[in-house]
Amino acid sequence: MPAETRQQTAPVDADHPVAEVPVAPRDRGGAVEWTLFGLGMLSLVFANHKVTWDARRRYDALDQLLSGDGLSEDRYSLLGPLFATPMWLAGQVIGRPDVWLAYFNLVVFALALLALHLLLRGRVDAGLLRRFLLLLVVGSMIPAHISNFYAETFSAMTVGVGLIAAYLAATHPWWRRLGWAGLALGTANIAATLPALALTAADRAVRLRRLRYAVPVVTAVLLVLGEAWLRRSDPLDQGYTGERFDYPMALGVLAILFSFGKGLVWFTPGLFLPIRRRLRGLYDAGAVDLWGAYRSWLIYVGAMVAVYANWWAWSGDLYWGPRFFLLAVLPAALALAVWLTRPDARAWPNVVLLGVLSLSVWVAANSSVFESSGAPRCYDKANLQEDYCRFGVVESDLWYPLTDWPGNLAPGRYAQLAFFAVVWAWLAAPILARLTRSATAWLRAHPLPSPAQWRW
Repeated sequence: MPAETRQQTAPVDADHPVAEVPVAPRDRGGAVEWTLFGLGMLSLVFANHKVTWDARRRYDALDQLLSGDGLSEDRYSLLGPLFATPMWLAGQVIGRPDVWLAYFNLVVFALALLALHLLLRGRVDAGLLRRFLLLLVVGSMIPAHISNFYAETFSAMTVGVGLIAAYLAATHPWWRRLGWAGLALGTANIAATLPALALTAADRAVRLRRLRYAVPVVTAVLLVLGEAWLRRSDPLDQGYTGERFDYPMALGVLAILFSFGKGLVWFTPGLFLPIRRRLRGLYDAGAVDLWGAYRSWLIYVGAMVAVYANWWAWSGDLYWGPRFFLLAVLPAALALAVWLTRPDARAWPNVVLLGVLSLSVWVAANSSVFESSGAPRCYDKANLQEDYCRFGVVESDLWYPLTDWPGNLAPGRYAQLAFFAVVWAWLAAPILARLTRSATAWLRAHPLPSPAQWRW
């Protein structure tokens, strides 16, 4: 049975009460949106790829191991970088392996998108899946995070895709097991996310009354302890001795959510769109529990917020955007795609949707075009005004171009901005049309008084 037909007859799960939500409109614009997706992926190839700052330490540790000089004692995990071994080997043959590894996270992201497409194709409304993938490329902060050899892209993609595989139904159980294995691997790559995996697995275990969901948590813990033992001769030594975890938690949570330079509200606005009722009927609940996967994404991200809120470096230092919370791009893009696929006829929801869409596309454009420029007052290591870059508006990576436009942008960067403007226009056009109809209907219902009725 075609996916478009099956989705309307799929069984309703317990988390989706029947509601007066209109069925998805007829899917249009597939060729245009796939073209925009392809152009967006091509633009990522021309990002400012490099291996700098902490990424250099990860590269040096991998290079030391693969060159036969043993394990580095550095605190950053080697689990993710080890998957870059083929690219390092290619670099040894052709030259400049660090240049090759600068593209590692782009390869990881591309493979994750392919995996999401293969896992969800035929199980999810075709238009929803297409817009979800498109928004991950042109409506999220991913461009700034695939341009360096950091750990967050590998962890976010393995955890994010792993959760989709874990929530597949009516398929071979090994797919679900591979999904949980991906969660364990991605979590062990960043040890601070262990509580997030524990809470996500516990939620699943309680709902299904299954103890087996403790296995990925135990696996991730053993990977973390085993790596520390091999590299530093002490399974409890994670390399963060002396780090301060004394930041007031309440202030940390507020900062992670709302600060102008790092806040998830600004960098992943789709994360805060409600989709529980609106998602119903857009996927085959007998093939994949998409709501369950989305809910687990939110639990994982929420637990990460709680963990990082106490750390003095909750902001990820001067790296572009809230890099520790890159996983949030997945639920944010899915929620926005749901609203674009199943729109609301009322005026105010469309005003909010237009704002969220505009901000999401600006985040992607900014992280593509201005990530390598940097707010002028934020990149001097001796700068005592560093907190302005986290909390201020005009110093924020996201907003400073509006008041201090870089004067040395290459013509290609302006071409990228034009591309994102086209993406915005295409996705916003139906919203603007609905708002126009709403405004016209309101004016007809509330006509202005005729000139004869006016008096001094």
